[in-house]
Amino acid sequence: MVEKNNMRNAKLVCFRSSVLLQDWITFRALALENRSWLTNQIVQEKYGHLLNQLINSCTTVDILKDVVALIFDKAVLEPTFCPMYAQLCYDIHDKLPTFEDPEPLGCKILFKKVLLNTCQIVFEGADELSEEIRKMNAPDQKAERTDKEILLNLRTLGNLRLIGELFSRRMVTNSIVDRIVEKLLSDAEELCPSEEKLEAVCLFLQTVSNSPDWVESKEKHLKAKYFRRLKILSNHPQLIIRTRVMIRNVINLR
Repeated sequence: MVEKNNMRNAKLVCFRSSVLLQDWITFRALALENRSWLTNQIVQEKYGHLLNQLINSCTTVDILKDVVALIFDKAVLEPTFCPMYAQLCYDIHDKLPTFEDPEPLGCKILFKKVLLNTCQIVFEGADELSEEIRKMNAPDQKAERTDKEILLNLRTLGNLRLIGELFSRRMVTNSIVDRIVEKLLSDAEELCPSEEKLEAVCLFLQTVSNSPDWVESKEKHLKAKYFRRLKILSNHPQLIIRTRVMIRNVINLR
């Protein structure tokens, strides 16, 4: 159902913006009507053409938001290609003009602002969605619960990977990175975060660790705090060996 809705949205954007549907399917690779498109990825020689198509398509605020939603879904569901999609976001933001909010007393609307708001909503809403999924205890909900858990995990990890790649391109600030790590590790020192959150924070730190902004961050005391916390968790008896090894690997990247 999610993928069908995505394709319906893609067709709507194409209709409203005069972008060729063929280009959108190649870009999005989520067409259920033709599974072979799932293996058809963007290649560098088509990048410039698709970039111009996307920029030219953003003629209204609504279309801008649709384009952001499509790129975001593509990036988080295929995290391997996050660097490419993060670069695409950077290039679109760099070349796309500012839009005026049609609402009374509205502020200026930027591609980056819409994108980061989307990332924030997905990140902050993950705990609530996880809690809703945990309540699906009926026997006939088992398969649906499993599917939703898998999708939530994919979107959570993919979203963090995208945020990390955007950070490497200076579209995300150090303060945002710090808040994300702090939330994933939890405020209370005596609490052990879930395996899912620890996997997420490890992936996130791996993504941002090579960025010059992270290495040169002035908030070195915060990074020291995080890694002290990870050091303790790397030997936590409640955690499975795989998670402890993952944490140690991240510590070694420091």
